[in-house]
Order: sequence, then structure tokens, then C-alpha cells
Amino acid sequence: MIKLKLDQFGVSYGHSSVLHDIDAKMTGAQVISVIGHNGSGKTTLLKAIAGLIKHQGKISTLRDGHEIPQSAIRYVPQLSTVSSTLSVFEMVLLGLVNSLPWRVTPELFDQVDETLHALEINSLAHIPVNRLSGGQRQLVFLAQAFVSQPKILLLDEPTSALDLRHQLIVMNAVREYTQKQEAITLVIMHDLLTAARFSQQILLLENGTLSILDEPELVLQAQRLERIYNVSVSIEKTASDFLNVVPIKPL
Repeated sequence: MIKLKLDQFGVSYGHSSVLHDIDAKMTGAQVISVIGHNGSGKTTLLKAIAGLIKHQGKISTLRDGHEIPQSAIRYVPQLSTVSSTLSVFEMVLLGLVNSLPWRVTPELFDQVDETLHALEINSLAHIPVNRLSGGQRQLVFLAQAFVSQPKILLLDEPTSALDLRHQLIVMNAVREYTQKQEAITLVIMHDLLTAARFSQQILLLENGTLSILDEPELVLQAQRLERIYNVSVSIEKTASDFLNVVPIKPL
């Protein structure tokens, strides 16, 4: 079982504290949405867990009691400009850079091909990445993360550049990957309906610290969201038994 534990976790830039006093325990086979108002430290949290920026306090990433290697943690940032002329297949193959032999074996080919099919981008395999749309590139970088089979997957707004259909493809793939690999997936979300539908837990940041980490129904409460986002909201169950958060007006 994968376990991620934060003890008095924080991040500071000079004398400015971005995150502080975060204590949290997370276990495998769970998608955990990270929510909070702009500037609450969501991206900073993911980057610190990924080891990309320095942090205070302690972080433990264990599998069956043993520390997992840094290579088993993968951070996928928000989409940025891409100029690479590598094909989609080659870009996804780079996700295996730490284990690539001198030649691509049939097993590695199948591993990449399976990942491309999971995200329905197999038809793009031979197209240069710099010729893709923003949404297509987002899917390619998600595939690159999947193919390396990380045990802790950190996704920064993976659906932000996608249409509705591809948002569903991505979130279904994220959920299936997380369960199959028994991984911990932290995903920054602004769409609270999507967060409620696809997450086992939601982590809410408020003013740089952990407000609550729990099941969606216990986190997404009107009074709490009105305080955090400064809007009035209505929360109800849909006919499909999904939790629906409807913003009404600014407060």
C-alpha cells in the first residue's frame, strides 16, 4: 500500500510563507482533488511533494513500509508552449527515459501504444508534438506520465485546455490508472463538480494551510465554500447521484 504523509509541511520564499503547518495522511488507490481559491498554494504543494522546490517539515512516501524512489513521483504541470518536433510516440516514450535500453523492445512499444489508446490519442502517434492543439498536447504529456507508472501522480489542472469529451476521457483514465496501480493521485481542480465526481477525497487549502481533507460530501459544504470563495452556492444531488455545486452570485 502506498502512503503519503506530511508533517508540519510548509514552503517559504524568503520571509514569505506560502504553505505552513500542513499535516495530512493519504493512502493508495485514491484520486484526491486539491481545491482552494487562487493563491492558496495548490501548485506550490504539488511542486514541493515532487521535490521541485524546497520545503520545511517532513514528507514520507512509503510503499509497504519502504521509502519509494523519487523517480516514482511524477509531476505534470499546466500546459506551456511546446516547440519540440518529436512525434507523439517519441514524446510519450521519453516518459520511460530512466529505464530505456539501447533499442525499443516490443514490450516497450506495446506499453506506449496501450497508453496512447487509453487516452484516445493513438491516431496522433506519428504527428510532431508542435503541430498539435493545446488540448492534444495536454493529453500527450499526461500519457508521458502514465507510461512511467508513477506511484504518486501530481497533476496541475490536467483538464484546463480540454473540451467536455476529453475532460471525461482524461478523468476516467486518471481514475482507472490510480486504481490499477494503487497509486496516489493529487489533481488540482477548479471545477468542483468534476472534483466531486472523480475523487475519493478532496483536499482544501485555505490561506496556505490545510482546511480539511475528507470525502467530497464532507468537504463541499455550502457554508465552507461561501467562506473560501466568497460566493453563495447551492449544493444538491443530481439524478445520476452526483454531487452538484452551483455558484449563484458573488457575496
